[in-house]
Amino acid sequence: MDRPNIDAGDMQWGWTCPLCGTDASVSRDADSGTFRWKCDANACDAVGFGFASRRRARLALREYGKRHGDVYR
Repeated sequence: MDRPNIDAGDMQWGWTCPLCGTDASVSRDADSGTFRWKCDANACDAVGFGFASRRRARLALREYGKRHGDVYR
């Protein structure tokens, strides 16, 4: 299995949306079989999809948060 050597942190708990700070859920899309993360706030449309695993979806969410923070510092 091709796993990057990136520490995923505590995978038991959810992560926060980089746009609004609300919790973001990671779930499996039954139609495609891939994983996605989605902001839980109704007013926020932040979403990431097409990940091969729950771990990759959470790593992508964390990376998105870092990039977003670097842009708006």
